[in-house]
Amino acid sequence: MSQYLFKGRKIRSGVLHSAFFILHSAFLLSSAWAGPNLAVNGHFDDTNEFLHGWKYNYEDTGNEWLAANHTFVCVTNEGSKKHVLALKADQDHLWNQGVTVDSDPIPIVPGARYKLTAIAKTSGPDCRIFVEGYRWRPGIKPHAHPKLAELRKCYRFDRLYFGADKSGIMGGITRNQGWTSASYAFPDPKMSKLARENCDKIQFLVVHLFAIGGNTGGQEFGVLYVDDVILEMIN
Repeated sequence: MSQYLFKGRKIRSGVLHSAFFILHSAFLLSSAWAGPNLAVNGHFDDTNEFLHGWKYNYEDTGNEWLAANHTFVCVTNEGSKKHVLALKADQDHLWNQGVTVDSDPIPIVPGARYKLTAIAKTSGPDCRIFVEGYRWRPGIKPHAHPKLAELRKCYRFDRLYFGADKSGIMGGITRNQGWTSASYAFPDPKMSKLARENCDKIQFLVVHLFAIGGNTGGQEFGVLYVDDVILEMIN
C-alpha cells in the first residue's frame, strides 16, 4: 500500500473581526471552498498536500489515545480506484483506539439542510461515519480559519449505514462486500423542540471518519477504505 506526500497541513492565517460578517459570509465561504461539495478534498486526490482539508494528526491535542493516529492513515490506490483514504490497523488497535480522521470545520448556514454521502470498503474494520456540530470555545475570538482545538462539540447527527440493518452504533459495513455507497440528509425536519434548540447552537460542521472494531479475518491488519465523501447543502 503506497503513500502520498505524508506531510503536515499548512494553517492559513487571517482574522475577521466582525462576528456578523462571519455569519453573513457562511454561504460564500462554503461555496468558495469546494463548490457543491463542502468537504474540501473529499475525493482525496489532492497530491500537493497530504490530506488537504482533513485532520489526521492529533498530537497537538494531548490525547494519548490518538497520539499515534497519523501512523495508521494513508492515501493509496485500491483496485481501479485512485487516491483512496485508507485507515489501517491491527485488531487490538481497532478494538481500542480505532483510527480517526476529521474534516476541517465547515461554516454552517443557519436553517439549511445538508446531505452526507460516502463510499466505503473494508477488509475487516467496521466504521462510524457521521457529521458533528461544533461552536466556538469560550474565550476564542472568531476568525476565518478555525481549528478543531478552538471549537467544542455540541451536536452529533446520525451515522451513515452501509448495511441493510440501520441500527446500533456501527456503520454496518461487512468484510469483502466491495465498494458500497451510503447517504443521509440532516437535520431531521421532525426533530424535537429540545433537539432543534441544541442544533441551532451549531456554528460549524465536521465530517468524522472512524475505523473501529470489526474482524480482520485472521489477517495482521485490517483496512477501512473511504472515498468520495460529499457534504452538500440541499435546500
